[in-house]
Amino acid sequence: MNTSPKWMRITGLVCHLLVGALMLFACGMKAANKLPPEAIEDMAKFGIADRLQMIGIGGLISAILLMIPRTSFLGSLAVSSYFGGAILLHMARHESYTLVAVILLVTWAGAILRHPSAFLNRD
Repeated sequence: MNTSPKWMRITGLVCHLLVGALMLFACGMKAANKLPPEAIEDMAKFGIADRLQMIGIGGLISAILLMIPRTSFLGSLAVSSYFGGAILLHMARHESYTLVAVILLVTWAGAILRHPSAFLNRD
């Protein structure tokens, strides 16, 4: 049973819904092969242009898991893996990864707010 205050659960849900909506849009574009040609060319430099649809489908599954209350904890782990890969690509390009890191922090803030007993030991 979740005994955390209602404001924590709602705030955590809002965080997850925002991240999930962003991922649904971005990953939906990848899964539907609707990315701009420039983005596909950038991904080709790393040899993943032919895998964008699979990456998009994985991101969509992660986002859905994140937004469903019963699977939000598993979704937090899957989304963390997704954004960890995004940070890695940004680092390899010597680009700023601040925005991606902030999205990852919002994901974990939402997880902590929704499931505090999994993270905080209250003896």
